Amino acid sequence: MQHDRHGSPLFSDTGLHELLASVPDDSIKVKTAHQDYGELFSTRQASRQTLLQLIDTPSADCWIALHEVESTSLLKPLFTAMAAALMASLPPRYGAVLYCTGSLFISRGKASTPYHLDYGSNLLLQLRGHKHFMAFSPNDPTLVSRETLRQFFSGDANPHSLHYDPAHDHKALALDLAPGMGIYMPSTTPHCTETRTQDLSITASLSFVSPLAERLRRSSLFDNRVPPLRFLPQGFKHGVVAAYEGLRALNGDLKPRHKSFRPLPL
Repeated sequence: MQHDRHGSPLFSDTGLHELLASVPDDSIKVKTAHQDYGELFSTRQASRQTLLQLIDTPSADCWIALHEVESTSLLKPLFTAMAAALMASLPPRYGAVLYCTGSLFISRGKASTPYHLDYGSNLLLQLRGHKHFMAFSPNDPTLVSRETLRQFFSGDANPHSLHYDPAHDHKALALDLAPGMGIYMPSTTPHCTETRTQDLSITASLSFVSPLAERLRRSSLFDNRVPPLRFLPQGFKHGVVAAYEGLRALNGDLKPRHKSFRPLPL
């Protein structure tokens, strides 16, 4: 897909300083810049000083994420436009999308994102620089097995049954994203990225939870808890878990599953 959001001065070197000064401290995450695709993907919090040092050092490889920034003053117009475009184009089978979260990814040099899954579906826009992107089908059982989904939806962000195998690269949608390009990824799509340039790469991500993904999550949790009844229809399993979670919520003992997701910024 194409977009016209990449020309904003907000993503220039000067604009970035203003932007980074406006985001909450707890939104800033970093990780080891370069990781092999098969490594575990994990991030840690970083100080604003560390963030600015990485941004201002052209020779430094870096991988930075600003999470839950869809409502910050400078970024809200971007994510509002992304949400409006999303709602206008999603097929009816996704249901009414109500919650989302916005992130900005900043990377440079040999930065990479290991092979992993996200619960939310993602709309990604490349705003500056370039990024090599590989996405694989979430419906291919040789890539994403039922066991992987059970582990993932049970809370394991790095399921041990999810493996990157270079032999499967021919199955990937491989793109070299340039400013003005975008991509959509359904929930639980395995993917990985590389920056491959010393210019900063900036990518915006609007991640959202749809009723379609919730049905998959709940039926996977049912299979995990009651393995002998995996043969039952997905709709029945979804209904049972939805009722169970509803009762727990009424009793006040159900922790928020998606605390980073908030109402769409429309």
